[in-house]
Amino acid sequence: MDLILDIIYLYIGIFSIYFFILGIRNLNDRKFLRYKKYATLIEKSMLCVVLYAHNNYEYLKNMLSQLSKQNYPADKFVIQVILDNCNDHSEELISASSNIRLMNLNDGVTVGKDQAVSILLESLRQDDLIDSYVFVDINRYVEEDFLDNANFALSISPVISGNTIVIENDNLTFSEKIKIAYQKFNSNFVRKARSLLGLSDRIEGSLLAIKKDFVEKIDALDIQDINTELKYSILISSLGYPCLFIPFWKSYIKSFDFEIKRPSLSYRISLFRQCLTKLFTFRIKFIEHILSLVAPSGLVAILLSVFYLLFTLKYYFICSFIIVFTIFSFLILGFALGLLKSELYAKDFLFLSLYPLYSIFHILDNLPPYRFFKKYILNSENSKKDIQKYSVKVIASNGKANVPCKLDFISENGMARVVFSFKKKKFTSSRQIRMVEALNELTAKLNDYGFNLKICYCCEYFSSIVDGTTNMITGVCNYPFKDKSKDEPLSTLIWNSCSICKLKKITSVIEDIRRS
Repeated sequence: MDLILDIIYLYIGIFSIYFFILGIRNLNDRKFLRYKKYATLIEKSMLCVVLYAHNNYEYLKNMLSQLSKQNYPADKFVIQVILDNCNDHSEELISASSNIRLMNLNDGVTVGKDQAVSILLESLRQDDLIDSYVFVDINRYVEEDFLDNANFALSISPVISGNTIVIENDNLTFSEKIKIAYQKFNSNFVRKARSLLGLSDRIEGSLLAIKKDFVEKIDALDIQDINTELKYSILISSLGYPCLFIPFWKSYIKSFDFEIKRPSLSYRISLFRQCLTKLFTFRIKFIEHILSLVAPSGLVAILLSVFYLLFTLKYYFICSFIIVFTIFSFLILGFALGLLKSELYAKDFLFLSLYPLYSIFHILDNLPPYRFFKKYILNSENSKKDIQKYSVKVIASNGKANVPCKLDFISENGMARVVFSFKKKKFTSSRQIRMVEALNELTAKLNDYGFNLKICYCCEYFSSIVDGTTNMITGVCNYPFKDKSKDEPLSTLIWNSCSICKLKKITSVIEDIRRS
């Protein structure tokens, strides 16, 4: 028991001193003022601003309008708009301007931002004119120096995250006031102080700039959700390129669109365990990034410090009361110094003090027992799913080389879909009645992007068997193998791989059945 208490206090003591160092460092932020002063003087690189939209006509219209007013030279940036299964006439907003490009994903299925961006980056791989990508959510507002600041920040680090400022109004809810106060404190103190120390920040797909050659170097950009963004941040940090937070690179968002996103505690602990073996390196900043995965919240640090203060008054402990009190003072002083630069109004201090309670209720709301209760008790009719999944390794060809990849055949409540995975890239079909129809949709989509699957279903020698089953996964191989009888059918499955696969033109499922 004594050993456990000692380890926990070491954990809290280190965090308290770290918090104090952040407070001291944040007092001198003149470096960022110098950066902003010279932002317009640096050489202009070619930027590709990526905008993703799914039936967000008004937001897209607003963002395109703001980007058209940038101080940045018009011939030094392009706007790449991704319309993901939009039916709100968003394509009408795309003018004939030479610096606006459109990728319209209108196959009848919404693929999602992460997959849509993966498709885009793959198509832009051969574009040698682009130097960097700038990702910004279209529900944001940006100033005229937005691209100037992004361009300068990318000269500091190949990966940068920006400052999100919440636009307040007179009708804020109580919870919105708490979240805004915490956002100000976290951005203006914690994230800025870490950046001044050269420490890594977590990337945010909502506001992110990254150099093109860096994306190609690691062959991935994972912005699927808050957890994968954290994992991606650790990956690039391990390569010696931490994502830096740049406070003067700003975007604005209305309060009703703003949501605080934090990686789950369970995921952070799991990721920390995976990174334990990498702690034994001489890269101090990377080690700090790994340890930050299990950093306590301010409330936890204060409560545990108070516990140890009371404990040392009555019981023997490895540290005396004076030492515990001194370290606790560092924690409180660091917090006080942080408040000096947090740009909070007097009324915001109350809401900031209530954030730990808000956070606790948020954690309780996501605890497994309560999630189970909400999922299966409160909404049992709609939440229970019959899910079956079968994975198979296959070969895909781009006409130059064969690459190993994976297909997942998924059945959910009788509906079928197929997912193609290659490294961090994914393509998926929509939900279909039959598995063969889902595979047909997927292969057609892959063909559009220059990929072909070397499986039986895509081979000229394959014929489907109408066997009365729903998914129609069986067929016959008609290749004239040596010593094979002409009247002897060779049974196979649609996902089987074959080295002699002769690719056919993808047809509709109905035509395929009719031919058989």
